[in-house]
Amino acid sequence: MAADWLLAVESSSEQASAALARGGELTATAGAHAGRKQSEVLMTPLQEVLAGLEIGARLSAVIIGTGPGSYNGARVGIAAGQGVALVHDCPAAGVCSLEALPVVRAGGACLAVGDARRGTFFAIPLRHGRLEAEPLLLEHAAFLERVETAVLAGADVVTLEDPGRLRLPETLASQVRHTVPSAALLLEAWAEKSPEERKLLMETPPQPFYLRPPHIT
Repeated sequence: MAADWLLAVESSSEQASAALARGGELTATAGAHAGRKQSEVLMTPLQEVLAGLEIGARLSAVIIGTGPGSYNGARVGIAAGQGVALVHDCPAAGVCSLEALPVVRAGGACLAVGDARRGTFFAIPLRHGRLEAEPLLLEHAAFLERVETAVLAGADVVTLEDPGRLRLPETLASQVRHTVPSAALLLEAWAEKSPEERKLLMETPPQPFYLRPPHIT
């Protein structure tokens, strides 16, 4: 039986990337700095890795990073990934982009933080390579306390954006690491999920990771 081909697409941060794997082995990866122009930049690494697909081969699934991070970037990745999945007649599955951070894949305790806008900040705990709880939306004073608690407990604190947006005192700011997810690590996160988890994700249409319920103004 032929080994499954998997494609991963990640564009929820300023670094867009794509990765291709066969039978669990990474065969191609490419990335580019996207800034806020994921729609313009993502197609290049995506085309580069798809060129590594053997003639006549078809993808078994497309794995897409859903954020949190750049909402528009996540939407671009979802649209691109679903388009490729449509061509290959395969499922597209969304996975939280935080699970594709290097420090998260290492498996230790981690706290992902960021500016949730509207005067609030988010904190998302991760452990063993996956989300440990739902996002916390906090006012700044409570946010500072949550970050300090994580640092004192020895957890890695990471952010996908400019740490300056977090308005942390220098003693805490120096403990926060700026990092970005990658498509290659998204494939690792997918590989570690159980068959039941994968089945559920492939049956659920990918959508951006919402820190709060979507609203219309």
